[in-house]
Amino acid sequence: MKFRLIKSYWEIIVLFLYLIVPLALAWQIILIYRSPLEFALFFISLIITPFFCLIIGIYWFIELVRIFRYFLKKNKLKYSPLKTLIKAIGVPLLIVLFILLAVFTDTIRLKLSESALMNCVNTPNLCQEETRIGWFYVEFIDQRRGCTLFTTFTWGFDDFGIAYVPLGEENCLYRDNPSDVIVEIYGNWWGYSHYN
Repeated sequence: MKFRLIKSYWEIIVLFLYLIVPLALAWQIILIYRSPLEFALFFISLIITPFFCLIIGIYWFIELVRIFRYFLKKNKLKYSPLKTLIKAIGVPLLIVLFILLAVFTDTIRLKLSESALMNCVNTPNLCQEETRIGWFYVEFIDQRRGCTLFTTFTWGFDDFGIAYVPLGEENCLYRDNPSDVIVEIYGNWWGYSHYN
C-alpha cells in the first residue's frame, strides 16, 4: 500500500492558508500594533512559514512537471480542465492573495477600529489603557500638541504604535532621535517607532 503524506491538493491549500495567514499579518511594520502574546505567536509563524513555503513550492513544481509529462505522452490532460487549472494556478494565486493581505491587513484593521480610536482621541479620559480599543491592544495613551498616541507595543524602553495627527501637526511625532521611524498610514493616521 502506497503511503502519501498529502492525499489531495486541497489539503495543501488548507495547510498553506493555516500557516501563511499568520505570516501575512506579521510581515510588515504594522506588526508592532499587537500585544506581546500576539507578537510571539506571529514571530513563531514567521520562522515556520518559509520552510512550509519551500515544501509547498517543491510539491507544486513536481505536480506541474507530472501534468506536463502526462500531456506530452498521452496528448490529453491527466485531470479535468478545472482541476488542472486549480493545480497550475492554485499556489501562485494564493501567494498573490497573501501579498495583498499582507499589504492591506492593517489598513483594514485600522478602518474597522477608527470609530473606537476616535472616541479616545476626543475624550481620552474615558479610554482605558492596557486593553483592546477596536482591533488594537493599547498599552498607553498619550496626548501632546494636539496628537493622540496609542502605544501598542513596548520593547524595553522602545515604544511603537499608531497616532492620530491633526493636519499640520506632524511634528508632534518627531523627536531628536534620528533612529525613530514615522510612517503615514492614511488620512490623519500615522505609525511610529520611538527608540530610546
